[in-house]
Amino acid sequence: MDMLNNVSLSNSAELLAAVPHMLGFYPADSLVLSTLHHRDDTTQLGMTLRVDLPSSTHAHKLAESLLTGPLGERPADAVVVFLIADSTTDLPHTELVTTFCDTLSQSTIGTADALWTPTIREGAPWRSYLDPARSGTLPDPAISPLAAAQAVRGATTCPSRKDLHTLIAAEDSEEVLSAKLAGLRPESTHAQSTTLPQRIHTVREALQATAAGKELSEDQLLRALIAVTDTRVRDLALSAALGDWSQAADELWRTLIRKAPTPERGEVALLLAVHAYLRGDGPLARVVLENLEHSQPEHRLGVLFHQALDRGIPPTELVTLVNDAARGILDELGWHSNPFTS
Repeated sequence: MDMLNNVSLSNSAELLAAVPHMLGFYPADSLVLSTLHHRDDTTQLGMTLRVDLPSSTHAHKLAESLLTGPLGERPADAVVVFLIADSTTDLPHTELVTTFCDTLSQSTIGTADALWTPTIREGAPWRSYLDPARSGTLPDPAISPLAAAQAVRGATTCPSRKDLHTLIAAEDSEEVLSAKLAGLRPESTHAQSTTLPQRIHTVREALQATAAGKELSEDQLLRALIAVTDTRVRDLALSAALGDWSQAADELWRTLIRKAPTPERGEVALLLAVHAYLRGDGPLARVVLENLEHSQPEHRLGVLFHQALDRGIPPTELVTLVNDAARGILDELGWHSNPFTS
């Protein structure tokens, strides 16, 4: 997740309660790391990373891989480490946490705090590895300041990582989804029998109707899905995340990805991933890209965007890329205004 502005987390308990909203799901048996960045007279949370709980022998290697990966691309001033694991002891996996933090410190990244809790729920105990005398119980994560901020952005916090994947799961079998699309293609929606402006218009109409709260027919949804398989339509539609139709685009892309068989899934997956990331829902963006990389490893742009997320690409840089892509299509068409932002 990228920089979280205008959300104040004032103590260790609030930080722990915010972890599910930074990840998009409630973690279990996990090591989680959040970066801290000093800005003028404040300290801001940066990206949050999670891995399944490693063994102590792998702690050093894990820290080094982070230093040469995302922490190398976006250096942090410090980190907060969270260990979430049920245990009969107050501070489990102390060797793991110590080795991990010591490796980071060798690259001048200090540990602002390292916290343990058995589970992130209201009333669960927590304790600090850096000062075991510091301890307490967690507030309700559902009413944390970050939970409210994420809800405003339209981001989703799921009970588990599996539930996050369910949000984008296909609504039917590959055979059924493909048959529905095949039934529409001969009616003039195939890339060879419609013009680029017509395909753009199809998606724009779907966004307009969604923004107006109108329910789209199955045919309208599938025609929009077919239209965005044209990469030029996709590149232009990426900019819907930047305008007044942002909320409508979020709803439409989520609907279309569930109706897409594998061959048609790639472009709408990219639309949803870029859109989610720009809206502050990095966890959903990552899950979409993981799904895309698994089903279509040859999808070059999907792989590149996944790598960019791993490096912690700033949203401002992604906005520039989206605007550049749209400008290229508008120049090709000779249009002066973007139909997805105006």
